[in-house]
Amino acid sequence: MLLNQLNQPDSSMKNIIVPTDLSAATDIALSVAADIAQAQNATVLLLHMVVQPIRSFAYTGTGSTAPDDLVRRYYDANKEAEAAIAKLVAQEKYRDKDIKYLLVEDSEGLIKELTEREADLIVMHTRGSSGWEEFLLGSNAEAIVRNATCPVLVVRERVENFKPEKVVRALDLDERMKARYDYPFPLSNQEVPQWLYVMTPDNSRVPDGIRNWVHTFATEHGIDEYKFNIHEAKTVPEGIIEYAEDNGADLIVLYTHGRKGLRHLFAGSVAEDVLNHSKIPVLVMRL
Repeated sequence: MLLNQLNQPDSSMKNIIVPTDLSAATDIALSVAADIAQAQNATVLLLHMVVQPIRSFAYTGTGSTAPDDLVRRYYDANKEAEAAIAKLVAQEKYRDKDIKYLLVEDSEGLIKELTEREADLIVMHTRGSSGWEEFLLGSNAEAIVRNATCPVLVVRERVENFKPEKVVRALDLDERMKARYDYPFPLSNQEVPQWLYVMTPDNSRVPDGIRNWVHTFATEHGIDEYKFNIHEAKTVPEGIIEYAEDNGADLIVLYTHGRKGLRHLFAGSVAEDVLNHSKIPVLVMRL
C-alpha cells in the first residue's frame, strides 16, 4: 500500500493570489488558479498595482503637471484597471469561480504587497528571461520566489484543466527537505512519487550514497513505493528541465533556500533558473 504523506494537499487552503499587469497573459495564470481554487474551495484574489502619479514629478513642455491632473490620471487608471479585470473574470469559464480583485498603490512595491499578504499559494505567469536580461534584471517571478513565504506556482504556457498527474520532484539532498511539506493543491491519487537528482561533472557524490539518502527520506515519510533517477547533465537546471520534458512531466516541484543579496548573485538559484526556462509549470516550495 502506498502511503504518501507528502502528496496530500493542505485542507486549510483559503487564499490564492494571482498578480496581474492586466496583459492577456494574466488569463494563463488565472485559469490555473481557478482550477486549483475550485478543487480546494478557495478564493482567488487578483492583485493589480496601480502606479501613483502624485508621488512622482511630472513635467510638460511648459512646466510641472497640476496636482489635480495627476489625481485625475490616477483615478482614470483605477477605472481602466477595474474595467479590464471585470472583462477578464466575466468569461464563461469563471462564472462559478470565487474570484475577487484588489487594486493597490505602488507605495510599498509589488513584491512587498504580494509576499506580506496572507496567502496559501501564489500563481503567476512568467515570460521568462535569458542572457544579460536574466543576469541583470531577472524576472518578476524570480523576485517573488525569493521573498514569498508560501508556495509559488509559475506557469509559462496555457494549461487546460490543471490537474498534475506526472510530477517530477528535484532533490538536492538538503537535510531540511526531510521535514514534511504539504502540497498546496491535490495531485493524482494514483501517482507514484518520482524524484530526481541531477549529477553534474563537478559533483563528487557517490551514487550509492545518493540512493541511500533517498531511501531514508522515503522511509521517514512512510513512502514504500517511489521512482528515483540520477540524471547526468552539464548543470542542475538544464538536467531538471531535460529530464522533465523527456519523461512527459506536467509539473516540476522544486525547493528553494530563498537566497538574497550577494550570496544569491554569486551562487544563483536552481529554482529561478528552472522557472525562467521551463515550459512546464514549476511549483516552488521554501525550505
